[in-house]
Amino acid sequence: MQNMPHIYSILFDRIVSGEYPAYHRLKEEELARKFKVSRTPIRLTLRQLAQDGLVESLPKRGTRVIGFSVDDVEEVYEIRKSLELQALKTSAPYLNIQGLIDIRTELKTISRVDDYQAHEAIDARFHNYFIQASGKRRLIAILDQMFRLIQNFRLFGFKDKAIQASACQAHLALIDALCLRDVSTATNLLADHIETSKMNAISYIVKKAGHSR
Repeated sequence: MQNMPHIYSILFDRIVSGEYPAYHRLKEEELARKFKVSRTPIRLTLRQLAQDGLVESLPKRGTRVIGFSVDDVEEVYEIRKSLELQALKTSAPYLNIQGLIDIRTELKTISRVDDYQAHEAIDARFHNYFIQASGKRRLIAILDQMFRLIQNFRLFGFKDKAIQASACQAHLALIDALCLRDVSTATNLLADHIETSKMNAISYIVKKAGHSR
């Protein structure tokens, strides 16, 4: 359903910012009315939020917010960093260089465009490129499960032009190292890039929480 990513993104933002604090009840009928949709996409979106650990479903009592703190953000990004570094170390020596060059060309094109969704899309494509190439089935499954959380933080971050430019430069440097088969430099660059992404996400939540009070 086309509305679901949009609804998920808005509810995600309200939960991580504290606008919907822990124990806040989310009612399907009320949300359906606010978003002007049927209850089905609301129900499915709440199920996704539950899968991602932001809400919980209570038998016969609806859904309530669990919350998503700065500590949760840090944990997600540390897990992501550990797994992506493993994936990169495995796949880096065997990545198709022409494939990397194609992504580099697209990155350069998108760097001149102020379209945060395009920046998020190429970011996700690049990371997924070397993650999938690792062939580590369980690692890939865990990162796939975290994708919605990571994607939404990417989208919020890429609304900032400075973050767009910084991420683009980090990706270009990482691709250059991978094209040279310099695995050591590539892993260091990836670790720094994800650490920066983590700090951007934490900064976003702190600022949003301050504005919601």
